[in-house]
Amino acid sequence: MKRIFTIALATVFAANLSARVNSTNGNSHSLPAQKYTPTTKLQSDEYMQNTLIIKVLPEFREKCTNEMINIPSVVDFFTMVGMDNLKKIYPNHKAPLTPLNKWGAPMIDLTLIYEVHFTSGINMESAIGKLYNQGFFEFVEPHYIPKIDFTPNDPKSANNTTNNGQYHLYKTACAGTGTTGWDISTGSTSTTIGIVDTGTELTHSDLMNQIQHNLADPIGGGDNDGDGYIDNYNGWDVAMNDNDPTWQGNAHGVAVSGDADEQCNNSVGACGTGYNCRFLPVKIADASGALTASYEGITYAADHGCSVINCSWGGLGGGAYGQGIIDYATNNQDALVICAAGNNGNDEEFFPAAYDKVLSVAATTSTDAIAGFTNYNYTVDICSPGNNINATWTSNSYAQNSGTSMASPVCAGIAAIVRSYFPTYNALQVAQRLKNTADNIYAIAPNNQAIYVDKLGTGRVNLYRALTDPNGPSIIYSNITYNDMNDQTFVANDTLRITGDFTNYLGAATNLNATLSVVVGGTYVTIQDGTTNVGALATMGVANHNADPFKVKILPTAPVNQQIVFKLTMVDGTYSVNQYFSVIVNVDYINITVNDVWTTITSKGLIGYNTTGQLQGLGFDYLNAGSLMYESSLMIGSTAANTNDMVRGAVAGNTDADFASFNAVRQTIPAIVSDFDVDGRFKDNVSTTPLPVTVHHKAFAWSTAPHRKYVIVKYTILNTGASSISNLYAGIFSDWDIDAATYGLNRTGFDASLRMGYAFCTNASGKYCGIKLLTTSAPVNHYAIDNVTGGAGGMDITDGYSQAEKYTSMSTSRVVAGATGGGADICDVVSSGPFTVAANDSIVVAFALIAGDDLTDLQASAADAQVMWDGIPTGYVTVENVGSAIINAFPNPTSGSTEIQYNIAEAGYSEIRILDATGRLVRTLGAGDKSKGNYSVQLETANLTEGMYLIQLLTEKGTITRKLIVSK
Repeated sequence: MKRIFTIALATVFAANLSARVNSTNGNSHSLPAQKYTPTTKLQSDEYMQNTLIIKVLPEFREKCTNEMINIPSVVDFFTMVGMDNLKKIYPNHKAPLTPLNKWGAPMIDLTLIYEVHFTSGINMESAIGKLYNQGFFEFVEPHYIPKIDFTPNDPKSANNTTNNGQYHLYKTACAGTGTTGWDISTGSTSTTIGIVDTGTELTHSDLMNQIQHNLADPIGGGDNDGDGYIDNYNGWDVAMNDNDPTWQGNAHGVAVSGDADEQCNNSVGACGTGYNCRFLPVKIADASGALTASYEGITYAADHGCSVINCSWGGLGGGAYGQGIIDYATNNQDALVICAAGNNGNDEEFFPAAYDKVLSVAATTSTDAIAGFTNYNYTVDICSPGNNINATWTSNSYAQNSGTSMASPVCAGIAAIVRSYFPTYNALQVAQRLKNTADNIYAIAPNNQAIYVDKLGTGRVNLYRALTDPNGPSIIYSNITYNDMNDQTFVANDTLRITGDFTNYLGAATNLNATLSVVVGGTYVTIQDGTTNVGALATMGVANHNADPFKVKILPTAPVNQQIVFKLTMVDGTYSVNQYFSVIVNVDYINITVNDVWTTITSKGLIGYNTTGQLQGLGFDYLNAGSLMYESSLMIGSTAANTNDMVRGAVAGNTDADFASFNAVRQTIPAIVSDFDVDGRFKDNVSTTPLPVTVHHKAFAWSTAPHRKYVIVKYTILNTGASSISNLYAGIFSDWDIDAATYGLNRTGFDASLRMGYAFCTNASGKYCGIKLLTTSAPVNHYAIDNVTGGAGGMDITDGYSQAEKYTSMSTSRVVAGATGGGADICDVVSSGPFTVAANDSIVVAFALIAGDDLTDLQASAADAQVMWDGIPTGYVTVENVGSAIINAFPNPTSGSTEIQYNIAEAGYSEIRILDATGRLVRTLGAGDKSKGNYSVQLETANLTEGMYLIQLLTEKGTITRKLIVSK
């Protein structure tokens, strides 16, 4: 059930947010949640310092024990970062026996999830990236610490808001005049609510009889039921690994226990909404009250029979581990996880509430108005009273508390009764039933404000309606995919084809129709086909529309990294539901995947990745084996105090962001120089000491041998200042992680004859990567860096990479890093200079980014790259620079003759030139003076070899180049 689905393609840590349904009678379901939220977005107290949660890929299972991952490179990494504790989080679990549950959802394997703690000061993002890039892990992420958030007031079941009242029982139709929910069902003692929280008060007179005791393991000093927990009769303290779930440090869990399930009809205190249902206390807090074992608590509750699990806690950090635990509870154990939407009072996602398959609960007041503290968002599924909720408190007392922490268990108690009443429903069907039957509260002020539209779920929960309303359809659109039919980088003029699955969780649909519209960014896209007919859909039926996709064209006016939020309206008779999902378009980076080297070119000088933390990009991938690069960027500097770039800064853990996009990179279609041309501009105007330069950068890649193992990047650096720039150097910094599994065993070298710095892994069959200077207008410089404390005799950049050090690494040489032992973690800088650039003048610096199987292979590709660079025509311009002149060839590709049609915009000399792929002139056609008008010439290709050629139209206004393919 969930979220807006935002996609930023080609991220190492997939940052996918999921789909969301909301309407006055809507439902929700979702797609995978984000795998990793960069720690820079979080406060330091929102995750455990020096601690990671990792999951090993199943193909490496035999290398894993409870306390070790016996993969040499992983062991080397752990040694390097000072690992002092590694443990399986779920040592007693077994891998699922079947891949899918009975409803077709994937079963989740918890057996390969570890927590690792290290002692070194390595940056968290760096540690995550370097470990993840080894290729052995499904995810690597911080250990997030969620928080609770509620406001205590002070002391039962009257319909009022005073300190004696429990208005929420009446507002949710549990109790009241006439027939109410409890008149239909009060739930079953066999239905258990897991209260995953700070602990409870076992001796409270209104709680003690509601606890679901583990009768198979009475207190006696042994593990009678063999579940791995000794004497877990009263529940379990997961954080402190003992059998006493009594609260410590924070009594939050006492109130939450009562909100959901304090004993009813006992002439004592107050009533929980769950009435006859029972609760299992699962303590996830340490002695101070910090929630150190939150997701482990969900797992315990799911494993021990809880069909509803309440989580009145969370935070802004969400990762793959948390989503995996939710999936495990839902898919493997058929437990419905209900979570508080958060108390930040903002339109934002809050985890675990925002995860897929969670029922997310926002808070309302006694008048059904949105509570001022609650979060609201497309991720919210439903509302529940959460203001001044009277329930159990410490020392056998009662108190009023406010927060989504209260709203969530109020809803959880109701969900438990619904599960009791509909025993054949699975967890997600119960969630959809609650959402389908909620009361519409959008007409109530301030809920009727535009900012809340569809962001309070489907309304306020109603137990009576959930038990008695007729059963209608409940449709969810999931597994959403986007396809632009080319490079999967969604830019201007691309047409997105959007498809997904329609799943019906409840009553049969007879003629389902879906219509797509845009609620954010509508002026930047055009919906070309926004309707599809699904037709009839039975309960738990699934249908896709792959044969009839939605089609959306991205317009040239779309700003860079523009979010487009779609609304999908699904209608079947009187049933109507809205679902929201989104995509990022006009991204300011381009993925190049046409040859054996896959990489990403960005709009701001970065290579491989568009952001820090190895996000938004392919890195530098050779033969689809994973990225061999951690980070890379162009560097430009004229002095030790004025060198700018986009990589690590002078303070360890910080990143310089000195360049800004001027024209976002775009693929040039049709390609002029290579099989994949990229073009863009950026400028140095955001650094603290900006250089007056604008950089026009291009990239070229070829798909035919022997040019498949490199990508060429060309930088034209224009001095936009009023005076000359002297002693200018330009180069590429790269932190290589060659064969990421053994990046600590890397070494560098320098081939002076080829003007190439290179790096390689010292392991047998280790791959090679190189940066070769192609231009000859200034000398090459190479500086190798040992990325280790002390610098191994060179500069030490582990404590920061200052402007002075960057300028030094571009203007002085150091041949070898990783020279001793088996190698080291290394970085490399290949640059050119010094240049003197006059005002309004420019220089060109070009490099080949190369990969190979060994040094000989690398050197051969370096030589091929130089030949290709030397043959690239230097005079071509785009059609925009030649007025209205045009040139085309038909047919193209051709195996015989082709007709070249061209237009002369202004009278004067013109000619058609045919060049081969190296830029060598092959033939001249139609040369001479011509008047303005249309012309054509015939090109016979019988004497041309198979391959790529360039057709150039030369005029007095400039040159236009087009590509021609000759195939035999």
